[in-house]
Amino acid sequence: MVEDIINIVQDNIINNNLIKKDDKIVVAVSGGPDSMCLLDSLFKLKDKLKFKVVVAHVNHGIREESEQEKVYVEKFCKVRNIPFYYLKADVPALSKERKMSEEACGRSIRYDFFEEVRKKENADSIAVAHNLNDNVETILLNIVRGTGLKGLTGMDFKFNNIIRPLLTIEKKDILLYNKELELNPCFDKTNEEEIYLRNKIRLTLIPFLEKLNPNFITNISRMREILKEDNDFIDNYCNNILQKIIIKEDNSSIIFNFSLFMDEHNSIKKRIIRKIIERSISNLDGIESIHILDILNLLQNNIKGKMYIIGNKFKIEIIKKNNAVIYNEGGKHE
Repeated sequence: MVEDIINIVQDNIINNNLIKKDDKIVVAVSGGPDSMCLLDSLFKLKDKLKFKVVVAHVNHGIREESEQEKVYVEKFCKVRNIPFYYLKADVPALSKERKMSEEACGRSIRYDFFEEVRKKENADSIAVAHNLNDNVETILLNIVRGTGLKGLTGMDFKFNNIIRPLLTIEKKDILLYNKELELNPCFDKTNEEEIYLRNKIRLTLIPFLEKLNPNFITNISRMREILKEDNDFIDNYCNNILQKIIIKEDNSSIIFNFSLFMDEHNSIKKRIIRKIIERSISNLDGIESIHILDILNLLQNNIKGKMYIIGNKFKIEIIKKNNAVIYNEGGKHE
């Protein structure tokens, strides 16, 4: 199993252009079986593929075992001469201060730290240990919350600075990898508690669906590949239109000619509106279908001076017939 997984990781890296020669990779390591499989496999491949690794580990200040996990990961790195970065944060306190769930706050703190290490090390990417099971959970989570085509494709191998070399590997094979190499990873007991929606999907929904069809995980993976092809085609089509409609762009606004896409199918029009918003404010957090429909209605009415405002995120205004401008608050967020 060890050799099989290393070969799969290597294929994922090469086929998806995740790591190039002379790259430096920040590996996000919790000490659990997934991240230890990721770290160990990348360490074994680094000389062959000619890249470097550094490790970033975060203690969320939630569990008593966190200090032991830090010692475990740090020792693994020290023996192999891998640079090790560590952050201890009081997530429970910070989540209350920021008025966020502990889950969301912890994720924000983790990724901010990983990016901080990446910049400090002048590294190229951040490798995280999401596997095939994680991707299936994400797809089901999106379905439960309500999603479009993109949500049904789950996570990608690469998104901005994040890479996922384990994305096609099942959890059961990762556990075998750890066992065969006697890595003795740490186990987060909260993963076995139904305290988060994702945990409920992992612990209750997926086992139930696997009873209905033992090949459920594999079938969802196949579905994802089919839908991803379709989504990529539509996405590329919309990107080509987007390049044609932009008249002027700077750090705080984008002026665009919306008449160039108003004859398209509603599906394309909505997607282009989402892309314009994302291009302006760098994300779609808090942007719902009703907002997109309202903006589409604004553009279709095509009345000079009419505008649509979403809080402190952005506003769209018709500045003359067929031309609109989107203003973001405070410039683009990096």
